[in-house]
Parts: sequence; structure tokens; C-alpha cells
Amino acid sequence: MRLLLSKLLNYFYLFGQNWRITWSDIWHDSGHRWLTIIDIILLVISWILAFLLAAVGRGSLLILHYNINFGIDLIGSANSIYWLPFGATVAVVVNSLLLQINYPAAKQLRLTSLAGSLEVLILINLALDSLLLINFC
Repeated sequence: MRLLLSKLLNYFYLFGQNWRITWSDIWHDSGHRWLTIIDIILLVISWILAFLLAAVGRGSLLILHYNINFGIDLIGSANSIYWLPFGATVAVVVNSLLLQINYPAAKQLRLTSLAGSLEVLILINLALDSLLLINFC
């Protein structure tokens, strides 16, 4: 039992050290640093928009999807709006884990992963902005 616990603790220690080395390497490159900062800012903005939408629509139903051809497709509670920033958070965390797994790989792979997180966050923020416009304008 002690050997298993020791192996698990060693695994978590090595994982944390690898993650620290990866993010230290990313942070020292200015292009990767700016992509990371923009990702964090957009993630915070998406959570703020979700809280704003849920606070304004509290106690009533919100339009969650609007199709141009057919009109309103999906109506739901204001709390279901939190799925969009949660999905963005999961995408950013998964991409940061992929950065750590693919650390020995080329610099281009890290740049592609950070740019993918940026693209997901931009699309999530556009979806939240459009939901804000559809519901309250």
C-alpha cells in the first residue's frame, strides 16, 4: 500500500514539475505569452457575460437559440446559459493539458493549441453577445 501511495505521489509531483516547466517555457516566449493573456481575458469576459445574462433573465425564460430560417428553436431557463463559458473553460484546460503532454514537440504545436483556445473563446463570446442581443434588444 505504501509503495502504491509513493508511486502516486511521485506521479503527481512529476506531473506538476512538467506542467511548471511547460508554462515557464510558454511564458518566456512573447507570442505565447500574449495568446495566454488574451485567452484569460476572453474567458473572464465570457463568464461575466453569462452572469449578466443569468442575472437579467432571472426567474424567466431566455431564448437560447435562434435560427434565421425557422425563428426561435430553443427556450430555456437562465441558468442553462452557464454551459457556454463552462465549455470554454473545459476547452482551455484540455488545451493546457495537451500543451503539457506534447511538450517535447515543436513550438508550432503549442502555438496551434493556444490559437485553438483563442478561437473557441472568440466563438463562445460571440454566441453570448448574440444571446444578449436576441433576448434584450
